[in-house]
Amino acid sequence: MKKKILMLMLEVGLGHKIPALAVKEDLEAHYSEVFDISVVDFAKESGASRADIQLKRGWDVALTFPVLARIGYLYIEMNRKNFDYIETLYKDFINKGMRYIAKAEPDVIMATHPLCLYIASKARREFGGDYKIISYVVDPFDGYSLWANPESDMFLVATEQSKKRLIDSGACDSKIFITGFPIRKQFFNLTKTKEQIYAELGLDSAKPTILVSGGGSGISNVYTFAKIAKRRNLPINMIVVAGKNQRMKKSLDILAKIKNDMNFVPLAYVNNMNELIAASDVVAGKAGASTFMEAVFMNKPMIFTEWAAYNDWYIINFAIENQLGWYCPNIISFLSILKKLSKDSALLGSTIAKIKALHFTPGTEAVADMIATQAGVTTKSTP
Repeated sequence: MKKKILMLMLEVGLGHKIPALAVKEDLEAHYSEVFDISVVDFAKESGASRADIQLKRGWDVALTFPVLARIGYLYIEMNRKNFDYIETLYKDFINKGMRYIAKAEPDVIMATHPLCLYIASKARREFGGDYKIISYVVDPFDGYSLWANPESDMFLVATEQSKKRLIDSGACDSKIFITGFPIRKQFFNLTKTKEQIYAELGLDSAKPTILVSGGGSGISNVYTFAKIAKRRNLPINMIVVAGKNQRMKKSLDILAKIKNDMNFVPLAYVNNMNELIAASDVVAGKAGASTFMEAVFMNKPMIFTEWAAYNDWYIINFAIENQLGWYCPNIISFLSILKKLSKDSALLGSTIAKIKALHFTPGTEAVADMIATQAGVTTKSTP
């Protein structure tokens, strides 16, 4: 019998899903004969449809009105030892989630969302079971209190900064291991060169290229900034990915008809974001864990135009302290940095050099090996 690994996440954005998929793929590549692995959008798959809708709509609201996300984050931090609000808000999800876990009979659970961690811990406490619970903290520079669940057997984090935050939140030092940030192997599989991307999109190789994205939902103030930059006729290339936001895509298409010194290319939802990042010089948009780490792995600086909750602010703070990018929360600062990038190639070069000096490498294999060890497997079944 194969050992069962259950990876619990919530598909609120892609930040909790992508790390889980990355680790699953690595485990399947190296331990295919040993494990049966499932990545589960937990609320949806457990049958808690109301919570599923609430959580996903809540994410879109948080992107549109970030102040609400910040209030929620602060409320969690103020109630570190009191989880009554979770029991009230998600009673149905908790009950259905615990039954789902009991029926699945996993050997190991990896949670990439603290609410999933909460339910997994309660399920083991109330229903029994000898499975291990591993928390992968997807916030690369944070570890707020809801993550620091004392019932977690192991915490895996991307950086020393995240470890420190977890300890400050009450997690046990000896349970925390720094592994790096998981990313899917296919992210580095580029089928097109930069020159091919430029030719397909009609970009000018003599100009710096800014990749603008508001994530899969296409919700961000960066689109407004991009539109204004187009009207200001800045001499740059700008690729603008609208995601699933069809209304935004239509408005960008209208603006793209204006002919001036900016090569302005609107795109809808794409499946080759890795190639677009590789072909660009700078990524611009909201501070998100996956977006920032993907940019770093490709040695691309970021222009941060906004942040939702404080876990995103920790990303910006790290980037600014290490001079890996720029925080431009208003149109004046956004236009200012675009003008500097268009005129001063040395600025881009020095920023890229600082990114490379950090020597960040993906933690996918390290996380997968930790999970295998917790399941009692130490020998890889395939090369």
